[in-house]
Amino acid sequence: MKYISGSIFLIFIVLFCVAPDATAQRKKSKSEVKALNDSLLFASQRKSAVLFSDGLREKLAGNNVKAIEKFEAALAAYSDDHGSMYELSDLYAREGRFDESLDFMQKAVALMPEKEWYQIRLAQLFKVKGDYKAYAKVYRSLLDLRPGNIEYCGELSSALVLLEEYDEAIRIFNEIEQQIGVNEMLSLQKQAIYLAKNQPEKAVAEIQRLSDAFPYEARYLTMLADLYKKFGPPEKALEVYQKLVQLDPNEPYAHIALAEYNRDLGKEDEAFESLLKAFSSKGLEVDNKIQIMILWFEGQSYTDEVNAKIERIAAVLLESNPESPRGYQLFADVYLRKKEYEKARVNILKSFEFDKNNYQMWESLLFADVQLQDFKTLNEHALETISLFPEQPLPYFFNGIAYFQLKNYEEALKAYETGRKFVVRNDELLAEFYSNIGDTQQRLNNPAASDAAYEKSLSIDPSNALVLNNYAYFLSLRGDQLEKAREMSEKSLELQPENSSYLDTYAWILFKQKDYQNALVWIEKAIEKTTEVNGTLLEHYGDILFHLNRIDEAVSFWKKALEAGETSALIQQKINDSSYYE
Repeated sequence: MKYISGSIFLIFIVLFCVAPDATAQRKKSKSEVKALNDSLLFASQRKSAVLFSDGLREKLAGNNVKAIEKFEAALAAYSDDHGSMYELSDLYAREGRFDESLDFMQKAVALMPEKEWYQIRLAQLFKVKGDYKAYAKVYRSLLDLRPGNIEYCGELSSALVLLEEYDEAIRIFNEIEQQIGVNEMLSLQKQAIYLAKNQPEKAVAEIQRLSDAFPYEARYLTMLADLYKKFGPPEKALEVYQKLVQLDPNEPYAHIALAEYNRDLGKEDEAFESLLKAFSSKGLEVDNKIQIMILWFEGQSYTDEVNAKIERIAAVLLESNPESPRGYQLFADVYLRKKEYEKARVNILKSFEFDKNNYQMWESLLFADVQLQDFKTLNEHALETISLFPEQPLPYFFNGIAYFQLKNYEEALKAYETGRKFVVRNDELLAEFYSNIGDTQQRLNNPAASDAAYEKSLSIDPSNALVLNNYAYFLSLRGDQLEKAREMSEKSLELQPENSSYLDTYAWILFKQKDYQNALVWIEKAIEKTTEVNGTLLEHYGDILFHLNRIDEAVSFWKKALEAGETSALIQQKINDSSYYE
């Protein structure tokens, strides 16, 4: 190949040198020139196409810098490569280089104005730069390509509104309307313009025209009613709402609109009846009903009247949405507020037939069990809740309460110790866990562990009156750190001075400190404040009386304590021997 190429080159030199006149006279024909130019153009376009393809590949891979290099090289190979111009415009815009982006987009549109998406991109860039005149001009150009195009009309309207050329916008929309008839988008755009011009009467008239053109479209009637409601006259709003209800009695939003209208006029009863009609419709999703109900009662206290209304809503939901647990959940919430815990529990369990994954309902169930003091059932429900929500701390807390009340202290301790590990950013609950751990360790005769738990609880919440009282009481029972016990008891009484149990604790600490006269004063305060005298309180009273040498009275109160129950194991011996034992 080298030898042949060299020969051709020598022949060319010889011909050029020997016969200049002959070669000078040999000119290429027009067809040959065109063929050569076409060949060069084809080569440029082909090279550009390859580079363009490479650029797209880099862009899709997220390599924007390399993509830009490829598209720029494609343009260098073929200066009219509008595709590369479009892509470069996009990439420069992403980098915030809007001037360069706009320049490439204008060039691309100049080359290919028939490509609508090029013009749309150009319009967007003008809008970003705030050049609303150019933005409007592009959409006028697009409407020349696609007369009456709804989307382009909307964009042109936006541009004209930004330019505050309201009358021109209305004129264009009216022309389009003459071509395609009354149209939702056009009417809504004109309505917006009239409102921007502070001409509400024209805005109302425009939506009235739209509604008249489509008399069975409920949405347009709703829009019209809302405008009348806002701008008046109010009786026209009522008229339209009533028309809405007549148009489709099962249309929920018509009833909701009428409910809101009547409520604004202070007609609460009529408003609520309309709300119930909306909720009776199957056309309204049950979750939407709940959300509307929440907003309806927002900011109101749960009075008997409000609870009665929610009960009516719950009954309607059970009828209109029998496959949903929402009605039962509403009933449960109402009954919990009314402290009708058995009814609440029944409805919660009914709701579980549809949905057992509502954690809040499980919490409510456990709370109802506690209030009913049904600790066996509480234990069962707590264990089931734990199986469903093993990382929620509160079910373990309720489980511990159940075991504690059932006198299974080992299991109670396990439940409390496990549950406290799941407490996150809830110091109040964590303090309660440690408080109950302290109570449980005391029952297990682990005083050191009990004291440590109480200390942890108080380190979190030093003003927890219950923990202060219990800690002080158990110290007094052991005769340990009595001065500390007294200080904690005094603090608990500062927090809750009327609490008979706390008064009893303070009296007992004074008794342990052999201050019998003051102990008598405080135990009598405790008896005065109590609503239900228990055996422990009466036995303490007897013990104090005995040490004040009032033996007969002491024995009398020990006997009363025995009848009341919850006494020490020595109560019978005290009575039999008329003597004090500890």
